[in-house]
This record gives sequence, C-alpha cells and structure tokens, in this order.
Amino acid sequence: MIILAVDETKTAKEVIEKTQKILDNISSELRPCEYDQNGEPIGNDACNWDDLGISMTLTGPVPITNAVTEFSFKLFWQIFPLAIVLVALGLFVFHSDVLQTGSWRPVQGFKVVVIAGLPTLCSVFWTLGIMGYSGYEVTMTVIIVGPILLALGVSYGLHITNRYAEETGTKDEKIRQSLASTGRAVFLSAVTTVIGFISLTFTPMKPIETVGIALSGGIVIVYFLTMAMVPNLTLLLDLRKPKHPPLPVFEKVVQVPIKWSKGVIAIFMVMIFISGFWGQENVEENIDLLGMAPEDEPSVVTMKEYSRDFNAGQVGMVLIKGDISGDAPVEEDEPVEKLLGLSDLENEINTIDETNAVSIVFLMKSVGVGGNVSGTPLWNLTDNPLVPEDIKDALEPYINRQFSEDVTFWEVLTAPRANGTESVVAERFLLNVFYSSLTDETRGLFISDDYSRNLIYVDMPFVPVAETSEAVSLVNEYASRDYQGNIYAGDLTGVAATAIAVNELIVGSQWSSLGFAVILTLMTLAIVFKDIRFSIWTTSPVIATVALQWLVMWQMDVSLSLVTVMIGSILVGVGVDFSIHISNRIRELGGGIEAIRTSTVSTGMSLFEAATVTTLGMVTAYQIPIPEIKPFITVIIILLWIAAASALILLPAIFVLLEEIGIGSTGGTSSMARKLGLGKVSSRGDIDVVDATLIPDRGDAW
Repeated sequence: MIILAVDETKTAKEVIEKTQKILDNISSELRPCEYDQNGEPIGNDACNWDDLGISMTLTGPVPITNAVTEFSFKLFWQIFPLAIVLVALGLFVFHSDVLQTGSWRPVQGFKVVVIAGLPTLCSVFWTLGIMGYSGYEVTMTVIIVGPILLALGVSYGLHITNRYAEETGTKDEKIRQSLASTGRAVFLSAVTTVIGFISLTFTPMKPIETVGIALSGGIVIVYFLTMAMVPNLTLLLDLRKPKHPPLPVFEKVVQVPIKWSKGVIAIFMVMIFISGFWGQENVEENIDLLGMAPEDEPSVVTMKEYSRDFNAGQVGMVLIKGDISGDAPVEEDEPVEKLLGLSDLENEINTIDETNAVSIVFLMKSVGVGGNVSGTPLWNLTDNPLVPEDIKDALEPYINRQFSEDVTFWEVLTAPRANGTESVVAERFLLNVFYSSLTDETRGLFISDDYSRNLIYVDMPFVPVAETSEAVSLVNEYASRDYQGNIYAGDLTGVAATAIAVNELIVGSQWSSLGFAVILTLMTLAIVFKDIRFSIWTTSPVIATVALQWLVMWQMDVSLSLVTVMIGSILVGVGVDFSIHISNRIRELGGGIEAIRTSTVSTGMSLFEAATVTTLGMVTAYQIPIPEIKPFITVIIILLWIAAASALILLPAIFVLLEEIGIGSTGGTSSMARKLGLGKVSSRGDIDVVDATLIPDRGDAW
C-alpha cells in the first residue's frame, strides 16, 4: 500500500491522470525478474508488473468521487432510453383500448404516446442541458432525475388527453373545456410538485440539493411545454379517442370508502400510528459512503478489499498543538514530555476496536538507531568530531554499548527518563538529528513546518455509521483528556467524522425540508381553492402516505441514508397530484356524496394509468449498480401506489365523513343546507334538498 497526499490546489482529475500515468509507466518498465539477498539481479531475464503478477489500483475518496462523476454520464445513456421505451409501451397499451374494451386501436395508442410523451421528452433534455450549461456538479443521484421527470411529466399530458376524450362538441370546444378544467388541476399539480422538490434544496448536502434544483426546475419546464405542446399536438394529430365508461373495478373500489368511511379512516390511522411509534424507531439512521458509488468500479472494489483486509479506509486526523522540535521555547514543556503525552493518546486510540492510530511517535518507535544522516549509527555520535564535547557528555546515558543494534530511536530517547538520568540538552539534540534524517515529505505528513502542530492519523474500516459514531465519540473523548506535556488535542476530523456529520445533517434536514413542503403545499392549495379546510382535506392523503414511509422502510429493512432522506419530499411532490385531480373534480361538481362517487370513479382510471406509467419510468433505476439506489426506488414505488390508493380510498372516505357529520367539503347541496342551518337534518335525509348549481363569480345558487 502506498499512501498519497493530494495537493488541494489541483483538480481530482488532474491528480488521478498524472498518478495513473506514473503507475502505467512503472508497470510497463522492464527490470530483472529475480534478485539475490544482496539486491543484485540474477540472470538476464527482464520482467514487467504483469510478468511478476503485480497490480496497483488507485482508490480512496478522490478516485472514487471522480469515478462516480464519469460513470454518471455513461450510465445515464444506458438507463434513460430504457425508461423511454417502458413509458411509451405503457402509454400505448393504456390508450389502444386493449384494457378498456378489448379492441385494438394502435393508431390511437401511437398518437397518445406522441401527445403525452414528446413534450416530456423535450423537457428532460431541456432540463439536463440547462444543468450542464449552468455547471452543476453531476452526481449519481442526478441519474434518477431523467426517469422521474419522464414519468411525472407524461401524467400531465395524460390528464388533459383523458379529459379531452370525456368532453363533447367540436375539437376546439373539447380542448378549451379540457384546459379550463383539467388545466387548472395540472397547474396545481405542477406548483405543489415543485414545492415538494424545491424543499430538497434546504438540505445542506450538495447531491440532494442538486436533485432538488433539477427536479423542481424540470417540472416547471414540463408544465410549460405540456401546456404549449399537448393542445396543439392533440389538434394536429386529430385525436379521436372514444369515450369509455369507467372500469367496474373502480366503481367497486369507490363503494368501500362511501359505505365504510369511518372504517377506512380508522385503518389508515392505525397504520400511521404503527409507522410513527414502531416504524420510525426501528428505521436505522445510516449512511454508507461506498453505497453511493458504483459497485463494479475498480477503485470501489479495491477500497472495499482494503477496508476489509486492513481495517482501514476512513482516514481521519487529530490535530495536536505543541512545539515538539529540539528548538522549542524553554518556557514551554519539554518536547519529549509532549511526545510522551502524544504517545499516551495514540495508545488510548489504538484500544478502540478496528481503529489504528499513527503519529510521529509511531515512526520513532519503528526506526532503529542504526540509520540516520550520512549513514552514521546513532551510537557512533559520541565518536563524531563534529559533535560538541558538551553534547557528547550529555549523550552518554542515551548512547552507550548496552543497547543492541535493533533498539528503536524511541527507546534510546526515553529510556533515561525511566531512571531519572535524562538530559534536556541531549533530548533536544537527538530530536533534531531524528528530524533531519527524515525527508521533507515524510516529516510534512506528521509535523508542520514550524513544528508547532502535528497530526495523529486515525484509520478505521468502512462500517455502518452507528459503529463509526461510537468509534469517533471515543476518539474525541480520549482527545479531550489531559496528557503529559500539556498538549492540546482537537476533535477527530476526516472521512469518518464527516460521515457522522453528514448523517446528523440528513436526520435533521429531512424534517425541515418535509415540513416546508407540506406547509407550503397547504398554503398554495388554500390560496387557489380559497378554502383552508378544503386544502387540508386534499393534502391529508399525501400526509398519510408520507407518515407511512417509516412503516414501509421498517418492513423493507431500508435505512435512512443520503438517498432515502429524499423520499418524504418527493412523495409530497408526486402524491399530491392524485389528490388534486379528484378534489378539483369534486369541487367542480359542487360536492355531495354523488359528486364524490362520480369524481373518484371517473378519475380513477387516469390515476391508475399515471401510477403505472410513473412506476415503469422509475423501475429503470434498478439498472443503476449502486446499492443505495435500489432500496430507495423500491420504497418510492411502494409509497407511490399507497399515495394512489390513499387518493382513491382515503380521500373519498374523508369527504364522505364530512358530509355525514354535516360539515361538508365544498359547495353544493350540503353547503347550501349548512347556510340555512339544515346541515345535520340534510345529512340524515329528513328533508329534500335541491342540488345547488355553481355559477362562476356568483357563488352557490339554487
């Protein structure tokens, strides 16, 4: 193993290219195949690294980060085309009337694919192009932007085309009516989706922030291109999709919340309680840095082997303040006393499981007294004419014939202190000799140029963050203690400490970003609907779905990581679409039990189609060879269908319960009866109430 210190003024790519070039040159260089015990070549055969079975792979945070960035570009073009094919296939099957009537209308299916798919495809390329032009750093999490935008964007066009098929009249009249009704719901969906995604930018993690910017900006582009292109494509392609009655399965499903609204709400409440009480407690808060890198990359494979075989990989440093040179100020503690304190701290850290500490003291304990400047053994310094006589006398207790040749420099330096015969002059002289015998690069790894600061390198393997956190806490505890020489030790910094900090940021930021998404979504819907209560009812299924994520993650054994922390905000953005379309339809029909039934049944097929197409777009992310991505996609897909089920079952149950208790959800007969003080009587059916009609800008009228 060779450890490289990286110059932070150079880019990662530059460092990697130069280092790899050196390795390639060395590996191809011919040299003798065998040497004798004196280092002399045997025979005339010449070999390179391949002949000798030697290989060397660059690994560590810098090569892995660079590999992730380069791999992202290559992987996107493997994943995104598959997403296009699956989404197009899903659209084609749904709109060729195979499921609705059993008939075969391929031309109609192809037209819908173009109408709903082309604007979204353009939007994805616009989004990625703007990101590239703006100079945003590409990370592995950005790969999921393409499939998510493609899946969500297609649903906007679907809602418009499906509503177009339901309307009657001329083509112009049908498209105007579709945009006037569903267009409003699509706008609300886009706004609330942007809110959900933009909340990710509040996370103090660059990869998550980039995903939030890309998704929220992408949805804005999707909305504008959808509203600009879908109506024109619908008219240009002359879409003549016949109107079909809702599938019987949706009528049967909707009967459940209408007949047993209290039971449905109770079931969801119990599940939410289990999720919040047991689920959240059992979800592990863990971040695996290697889990965010491609599994098959050589640098990643090598790092895993290095971590396993050497109990290392997460390199950290503890900064020690105190002059340890032979020229340290006399008013301070002696440098050897500081080194003894440094040695004690190093020994304490080495008692931690799977943790290794190395400092300049370790080097002193590893170096024998036989090698130094000019190759003169240290025990011959007393015979060296260049050494002053007073120094020779002081060195006598340290360098005498009782030491064997394999004694270490540390033993020579500290042995006299054991019997009280130490000499400050001799100790300082020996330290200067030792430091002079080191190369500048070696000394610079451990000690600053002015010798006032030095480092203890602390290495530990890549283990779950909970175990890493325990080790880091112990290191910091040992560093905070008092040691000989009054050395000052700071907290551990480096890969492990950064992983802990990132984990804490993730846990804290998920609540702030999720809270922002939910509150701003409620405010937006309240402003548009001009009714805060209706906004709360509409958002309730989404909140329930987000609350159930802990239950799903618990049962799927998925930990909270750098990727899964985005689930809540993404669900708010995706799931609220389902509820908005149903709530908007109920409001258009004026409210009431029959409006709830009609709206849910008619919108059910569109929601099922949108959920299916979104799933088809997202399953392509399973092809990403990153361990952390797969459980994230699994949980998102499961919760996506829970969000759809919540909109089709929980939302109608809430509206029905409101009607039954006389509160009502919106306008219509119930609203007018409440205004007359007959709400509860009306809900029992004791009086005959005529349906109310909604007149624009005039409110409710009989």
